[in-house]
Amino acid sequence: MSGQDDIKVKTDYPSVSFVSRLSLRAWKLASLLPLATQWLPPVSAFLKLIRPGRVLMISSLTWVSASVAKVPFPELWIIVLGGMFLAMAGFSLDFQTDREADKKGALPWPVNPISAGMMSANAAQRWIAVFLVAGLSLCAVVHLLTLLPAAILLITYWGLSAGVFDGPFGRAITLGLLQALYVLLAAAATGAISGLMIWVATVFFTAMVGARAMADIRDLPGDLQTDTRSLAKVFGIRMTSWILPIAITISLLISLRVYTLGAFDKDYLILTLLSFGPAIVMAWSFFFRPTSNYAFILQGFYWSVGILYMLALLIGSR
Repeated sequence: MSGQDDIKVKTDYPSVSFVSRLSLRAWKLASLLPLATQWLPPVSAFLKLIRPGRVLMISSLTWVSASVAKVPFPELWIIVLGGMFLAMAGFSLDFQTDREADKKGALPWPVNPISAGMMSANAAQRWIAVFLVAGLSLCAVVHLLTLLPAAILLITYWGLSAGVFDGPFGRAITLGLLQALYVLLAAAATGAISGLMIWVATVFFTAMVGARAMADIRDLPGDLQTDTRSLAKVFGIRMTSWILPIAITISLLISLRVYTLGAFDKDYLILTLLSFGPAIVMAWSFFFRPTSNYAFILQGFYWSVGILYMLALLIGSR
């Protein structure tokens, strides 16, 4: 059953339009900074190419994971930089691959600087090469074992950009896999990936699979006009709405399993319950009201859950 069959989807979402306008205004304010003014268009294009907000989130995840894994200084910061460059390569590759399609798109955010004519495709390719060399070199300096998760990361990024994983389950699994791989990348900096870090990676993997289902319902009005094979479009909103609450519940159970391993104190348990508790309630309420508007509202809250859980890992680690 398709998304068109089981619910009549509206295409005008006031909250979506409001947040889009808010995002654009925020970017315009950010562009007033010395490094992103209209008088420095190459710098502005570069910042759009690497998507600094997402790079910051991934870098934070790598840093927290490396801290929990007890990666010593300065290797900890080297692996964080390595993960950052790999993320920049992945996001840039996505823009490079989608440059023609994004010329036809109506989304005002994020701006593809190649499609917008702010940067040439050749320049983007050179930046991607720089990011790849820098990321892999920094990982290799820390420990050769890090090249294993790094290689899987790059294969995943390539598969997403090339459309290899462009099915409903492929999109969901790869989103979770990317988060888990950054945890394992940090863990590999110690020369071994412990069972503890595998469990932590699984928490992020499961949670992000749920986030993909939520995002697919959020994006359904636009996806109905394209060839995108999302979960909501292929299996319908009602079936897809089950994925988020089940995934977040499993993530909570796994995070509690992590606590029983003895590597974290009670601060971890308290912060984990504080982050996942409201998330469980909202996720199950989403099952009863799986609309694009509600999914858009939940998106920001879902990211805050990830931040709180990273704090739980950081503060609770012994």
